[in-house]
Amino acid sequence: MKTVDHSDTVYQVIRERATLLNRKHQQEEGTSIRIHDIALELHCTDELILESLEFAA
Repeated sequence: MKTVDHSDTVYQVIRERATLLNRKHQQEEGTSIRIHDIALELHCTDELILESLEFAA
């Protein structure tokens, strides 16, 4: 049985939510959402958003 790394799951959820927020913002405003605005919406830090995006790369 494989041990699950919870940070992977957290990063994945944040990436998915950030992508949805960005798509919605693009449709409504025509521009990409700022990292800081995503962090405020998800109640986390800018750094956690950036780490999540880096993890996907």
